[in-house]
This record gives sequence, C-alpha cells and structure tokens, in this order.
Amino acid sequence: MNKNEIIKKVSKQSNLTQKECLLCLTALKQVMVSAFSQGDDISFSGFGRFYVKHYDKRNSFNPQTGQINTLKARKLPVFKVSSVLKGKI
Repeated sequence: MNKNEIIKKVSKQSNLTQKECLLCLTALKQVMVSAFSQGDDISFSGFGRFYVKHYDKRNSFNPQTGQINTLKARKLPVFKVSSVLKGKI
C-alpha cells in the first residue's frame, strides 16, 4: 500500500477530505522524525513501538574478494509490533 492509497482509505473511514488526511500524515511524519532525532520513542497502544537503535561499528567480510571492511556505527529506526497486533495478523 502506498501513500495515496493510505490517504484514500483514511479519508473514507474518518469522513475527512483527502487533503486533510494528507496534512495529518505529513504532520505525523514530521513529529516522528523530530522525536527520533531527539532520541525519543513513539508508542501506539495495541499497535507497537517505534524507537531508534544504535549499532556499533563492526567488521564485515566480502567473500568474493576476501576483503574485510569496517562498517561505521549508525542509528536506525526500528518498529516492534505489539502482542495485540501480532495476534490479529
């Protein structure tokens, strides 16, 4: 499902216009990015939790060349599904 499909479905279920749904989706995205940049978690009860996970630097091995590369430390957003949602899938 892409962004336009999500907007159409939310619009039908909420009786909001597609333009209003687009504004809500854009605002939600901006709030999430801001929270992640500050190191905050985002939890939706019954849905799941978004958080930023830190990965330390590590070595990787390329089997074709036999070369060992060093990967930089990085932070990535992660989603952990709630048990309620897991039970519905």
